[in-house]
Amino acid sequence: MWWMTSMAQAVQALAGMRLAVIRRIVNLVIVVFRPDEGADHTIHAQCSFRVLHGDVILLGSRDMHWPQVHGADRDEAFENLATKYDSQAEYLTSTLAERDFRVSAAGLGPGGLVTVEAADETDSLRLEFVPETSGPKVESWRLFALGDSDEHHVYPEAAGRD
Repeated sequence: MWWMTSMAQAVQALAGMRLAVIRRIVNLVIVVFRPDEGADHTIHAQCSFRVLHGDVILLGSRDMHWPQVHGADRDEAFENLATKYDSQAEYLTSTLAERDFRVSAAGLGPGGLVTVEAADETDSLRLEFVPETSGPKVESWRLFALGDSDEHHVYPEAAGRD
C-alpha cells in the first residue's frame, strides 16, 4: 500500500531528532521530537504506549489510571494531572531537557507498531506505540510536524479520512 511507504518514511525521518517532551492531554499521549532545524514533530497517540530503559518500563499509558498518591481518587487524579503517568512523564521530560537523547532508529512495524530508539552518551530509551483496535476508522496515532496542518500521517490510514 502506497500510504504505508510514506508513513514508514515519515516515522524513519525521526532519526537524528532530539527526544524532547513526553506528556498528555486528557488521555492522549504526546511525544515531541525536535530537529536541529525546522519544526518540531509530534506523535499523538490514543493507543497503548510505553517507555522502556532496558527491560524496565519507565512509563506506560495505563499509568494514567493510577494516582500518584496511593488511595487518592482516580478520577480526580486523572483530571488534575496527578497520576503516575504525569509524574513519570514530568521526570522523563526534565531528564530529556538536561541530556541529549537523539533518535537512533525509528520504524513502523506490523499493525501500526511504532518503535523509537533514543540514546545519549550513556543511556538509551525505547518508545513503543502499540495499536490495539481492529476498526479501520478508529485512530491509534498520528505523526505530524507542528504548524503543518496539511501533512498528518494517521494510523490506520482510513481514520484520517472524512
